[in-house]
Amino acid sequence: MKPFLYIWPWLLLLLVGPSVHAEDVLYYGDIALKRHEVPFYTFTEFTPQVALRVEYARHELLNMDEWKRVSPRSVAYQIDLVFTKYPEDTAAWRTNFSSLFRDRMEALFNLDPNLRDTKVRWNMVLQTKCKNEDQAKQFFHGFVIKYRPRKAKVLDEIKTPDQLKAMIEGRVQHRDTTVTSVLNRHPEWKKMLIVLDWTGSMYKQGAQLAVWHKYHELADTARISHFVFFNDGNHKKTLHKKIGKTGGVYRAKSTSLDDVVGTMEYVMGKGNGGDAPENDLEAVLTGIQYLDDYNEVILIADNKSAVRDIELLDKIDRPVRIILCDIQQRIHPHYIRLAKYTGGSIHTLKRDITQHELNPPSQASNPASVPEQK
Repeated sequence: MKPFLYIWPWLLLLLVGPSVHAEDVLYYGDIALKRHEVPFYTFTEFTPQVALRVEYARHELLNMDEWKRVSPRSVAYQIDLVFTKYPEDTAAWRTNFSSLFRDRMEALFNLDPNLRDTKVRWNMVLQTKCKNEDQAKQFFHGFVIKYRPRKAKVLDEIKTPDQLKAMIEGRVQHRDTTVTSVLNRHPEWKKMLIVLDWTGSMYKQGAQLAVWHKYHELADTARISHFVFFNDGNHKKTLHKKIGKTGGVYRAKSTSLDDVVGTMEYVMGKGNGGDAPENDLEAVLTGIQYLDDYNEVILIADNKSAVRDIELLDKIDRPVRIILCDIQQRIHPHYIRLAKYTGGSIHTLKRDITQHELNPPSQASNPASVPEQK
């Protein structure tokens, strides 16, 4: 018996007009494929993946051996089913869309029934930058299976660009999950301006951010608007680090994983911080003053480091949510002061410290006096 196929309203809309809602979903049995439209599908450099090709308007998989070769030692976490949206009106397709969709899904599950795992995220990607059939035939069609190794080496520290890439690709991992835990705990944070302390002591946390972004880049494009990285002055000596002009603040030119990782590698090469205090507020102000179209300001900071430029606090005019890493005993008072002054909050591996706790009725409930439970 073939699985029940339910076409969600986006396909019905296609039959009567091109206006569709970005959050619509297509179902194959109990599998939900989130719909995305892109000019053309882009293969991400730092993501282990297998592209299973089909011919235009066909369903037979052409290179099944590529997945068979890696599947015994790999776990799929995301599958993108890629079509071209040509003609734009599916009613004009010579091949019935519903039948083609069903046949392609069945071909994939005949290859590997394990891909039905409920932990796999699914996307339906429609490529739009084709104006005729000849152009459409030149585009990729098929499935892109993104996977990670079943086993990965655990590193105590991330020190080099090669180790950063290895962690993003899933070949190594780190035990600390502060950044990913907080971001997963707060799906309501949308259009984030991420400001990351990207000095040597924070490489493992920054790598977490890149890994998290890899898993969410297509699935939830509304989460992050901008990435800003700071390394506390490039290679400047401490005596040359002037408040508000320390430097070493960089923005990724887009939120694509390739651009983000490329910027991280570049900033690593420019310097790793040197002394302990960092220019957190200079970086936050740079993002606030020069970027737009964001709702949340998220500072990912090192609790072991003082805020070098805390005196710039009165220049920040919006809430800052602080993801605070490497808390060994107590929260550094600079971050409590930053969150209190801006009306923001502090987020650790297991705790969310809100304004209510930051402005306690008595010292007994002061967050600085409560050690982090790790």
